[in-house]
Amino acid sequence: MQRTNIYLDEDQLRLLKHLAAEENKPVADFVRQAVDQFLRSRLENDVTWQSDMTALIERVRSRVSPAIDPDQIERDIREARHDVRTRRR
Repeated sequence: MQRTNIYLDEDQLRLLKHLAAEENKPVADFVRQAVDQFLRSRLENDVTWQSDMTALIERVRSRVSPAIDPDQIERDIREARHDVRTRRR
């Protein structure tokens, strides 16, 4: 996860803090939940995005041998992501 700053008006923040205290959760949990819900609704309604993503997944699958272990693919992706982040620092 990455840290970010957002600006809320006083009422929004007051209500979020109230809910957080009631449920004994951090305000950030509610903000992440709201962002997830927003993104899901946007992506579900974006037919172009869905078809593009489906096509991308199919292209990737067609290039990967069925003999390759999915766990190895995941490890390779994590390692590449770590390398990129390290170089950026």
